[in-house]
Amino acid sequence: MKPAPASYQVDGLHQLVNAIDKPALETKGLDGVVCGHTDLIGFYDDRTEYCGQNVARLCKEGSFEAVMWLLLNDEMPDSERLADCCSILSDSAVIDQPIADMVSAVPLQTRPLDLFPVAISLLSCFDPTPCDRTLPASRSQFWRVMAQTPVLMHVAFGGSLNEGRAITDESRTLSWAGQLLQILRDDHAPPTPREEHAFNVLMICQCLTEMRPACFLMRLFGSIVNDVVAGLKASSSMYVSQLRNDPYTWMSSRLRRLRSPQEAESWFAKRSSPIPCGFEPAEVLAGSHPEEDNQLRQDPRALLLKEQCRQLLGTMDGLILESVSARLENLMAHNAMAPTMDWASTRLMMLLDVPDDRMSLAVGLARMVGWAAQTLEQFDSGVSLLPELHYAETELPQPPA
Repeated sequence: MKPAPASYQVDGLHQLVNAIDKPALETKGLDGVVCGHTDLIGFYDDRTEYCGQNVARLCKEGSFEAVMWLLLNDEMPDSERLADCCSILSDSAVIDQPIADMVSAVPLQTRPLDLFPVAISLLSCFDPTPCDRTLPASRSQFWRVMAQTPVLMHVAFGGSLNEGRAITDESRTLSWAGQLLQILRDDHAPPTPREEHAFNVLMICQCLTEMRPACFLMRLFGSIVNDVVAGLKASSSMYVSQLRNDPYTWMSSRLRRLRSPQEAESWFAKRSSPIPCGFEPAEVLAGSHPEEDNQLRQDPRALLLKEQCRQLLGTMDGLILESVSARLENLMAHNAMAPTMDWASTRLMMLLDVPDDRMSLAVGLARMVGWAAQTLEQFDSGVSLLPELHYAETELPQPPA
């Protein structure tokens, strides 16, 4: 008589049979599924492109308004269209007193980032065309919300309005990014031309990312309706929920505590996390000459932002920040970890005197443009992103015998 199989063998066979019989649909999700094609952004070894335009060239020209027009219309604006865009943003940067009264009633301890989706919702309610859902009306509503959101944030930060505006007449010559920087600062000091250019570069680099949950939500809206602002409400809420533990605040507060490269190296040796916030695994590229050190492949936009940081080193605190950051980046490079664009953005905003708890808000405001462009591109494609759902089959009760 053959011996009976061991119990673990029987259990293993049962598990194998169940795995074979289980429908593949039960384990199938959307992870790894390609939902479409985008011409908004392209990644290459030596550059990043928006709508076929090299981001490095866009940053050199330093006009976030031009990039807004590019992403929303898939073409670079001429001088007349760019002037119209700037005029619309400037003329629309005014809010009525009832809106200001509502946001000023928010508790002072509210995190600035949590006001982001609230501001978009409030402004959409008070828009002059709230019920018009045509595509042209949706585009116009986006421009108004884009212009008014910084003004509403100014009120939320405790600032006063001058005839519905957050910026004085002397500062109205600043670009949209320059006015936003002035609003974000605690002292509301107008930026210098150098600072204004650097913040424009930051807005340009941050306005588009690879596919993230907030981007997918905008594309989902675009595949169903053409309402850009409705999508912004959802995506801004997703963005805020993902940043419950704000990485920009963490990075800036950490960098402020490290006062020398030696302190940075000591902290690095004692850290508990294998990958500190602001870094990601990167491919190692061999130098073109034998005597050169190996380099890491990283987003070219991070290098553009780091160059802006070097242009702003005019104080002792700035020099300390640069030395600490450089030491940490060198230490991480030995482990094939490259700094992300968010790391470089945090450094730059520290040099621009943006408060720690408002940095993520600045990035969110930049991404509103990319989110809107995602919605419009998806709507134009005509491709639906609604997946099918496998429902459980419920057996009907049998009648009594």
